[in-house]
Amino acid sequence: MQDIQEQVGERLRSVPFGVPAADLMKIIDEDGGVIIEDILSRQQLDEVNALLDPHLEALHTGSSHEDEMMKAFHGERTKRLTNVVTYCPSLQDALFANKKILEYVAAMFSGVSQTFWLNTCQVIEIHPGEQAQMLHRDMGNYPVFFRYGRDAPEVMVNMILALYDVSEEAGATRVIPGSHKWDFERPYTQDMTIPATLKAGSALFYGGKLVHGGGANVTADFKRRVLAVPYNPGFLVPEEAYPFTVPMEAVRKMSPQMQQLIGFRSFHQRDPLGGSLWQNNYEELADFLGL
Repeated sequence: MQDIQEQVGERLRSVPFGVPAADLMKIIDEDGGVIIEDILSRQQLDEVNALLDPHLEALHTGSSHEDEMMKAFHGERTKRLTNVVTYCPSLQDALFANKKILEYVAAMFSGVSQTFWLNTCQVIEIHPGEQAQMLHRDMGNYPVFFRYGRDAPEVMVNMILALYDVSEEAGATRVIPGSHKWDFERPYTQDMTIPATLKAGSALFYGGKLVHGGGANVTADFKRRVLAVPYNPGFLVPEEAYPFTVPMEAVRKMSPQMQQLIGFRSFHQRDPLGGSLWQNNYEELADFLGL
């Protein structure tokens, strides 16, 4: 813990939303993650939370997964609501397909993939009494890359955006700065972590190799509500099966960029050695769908 604090202090560094991608990447290269401030306004947050409230109220805590480890990972007192892309259409341009956000994501995937999916858009609401989540690396969705350790290509980029202020006591995400550069065999424990506290509308932005996990909610009555917005390369399958869950009438109202992020348009690599994926008869999927 002392070595980590000597490198980055007791808090992750913060930058204002809109900072050049090169500046953001410099911090992430050193620390593994960074806090981006004021991505969403208070008005946007109020609108989004009002839309999400009834869906979260109707949702159960915990997981119905048969695997006990996955049940523990999801949390017994945590709600996870997906398909936010449908519930909150205003976030499509403001967040999911925001030009600056996608610039940051593209910089993270530089040299790996020129196209990417919106992996999921998931509300994670940690209720009082929830224990700390097991520490992990998000690239675990694609375990074949673990064999390359710290030299693995970046295959997950995540953004944890606070929908309400998130304190350490309420379960702020805990991270081990610099762990993205560690040998993967190196052990890690909770006492090596620091909390990524967030103001509402700000986000923790980080790569898939960074060791992290949701914190314990030790408050009496505060529900920690954040929005997880990860992305993955276009050649890997995402967590959410958007083409089966997002209504076509909603898709037709989206921008072409948003349609592509959730799998309603083909993925085209501009590199001379690259190709196209997710097609019909080797032609653009959007043409087949009439978009």
